[in-house]
Amino acid sequence: MTPTTAESWLLVARERAADAEAMFPGRDHSAGPVYLAGYAVECSLKAYLQCRGLKFPSHGSEGHNLRGLWHAADFRVFDLDDRAGEKTYYLGTWSTDLRYEGTVDPPLPVALLLKGAKELTGWIQNQVRRSRRAR
Repeated sequence: MTPTTAESWLLVARERAADAEAMFPGRDHSAGPVYLAGYAVECSLKAYLQCRGLKFPSHGSEGHNLRGLWHAADFRVFDLDDRAGEKTYYLGTWSTDLRYEGTVDPPLPVALLLKGAKELTGWIQNQVRRSRRAR
């Protein structure tokens, strides 16, 4: 069932992040953890948009377009401390096409990308909390 509240989007984001972390050990080149981490970012962005009452696509390719969701949230990339690119990878490179890949050869190690996704989702979820307090 598709989430309908910011809290339900956050719950799914946490689940996908936990799935990515659980899948990673011993699978340094598997596309699976990176794919699932991208969904954690997506659900975190949708939680923020839901919390702010902003419309966002819920299906189709635009529903998974992390850069589009990021822009819809009116976030700026330079707000992130991302010297290595482990966070912006998800906004510029990540795609649902990873679901068809057995392995991945990303520009950065998978462990670093998972760390970046964790920090990125944490940053977005902090924005959700701030948004709630401001209301």
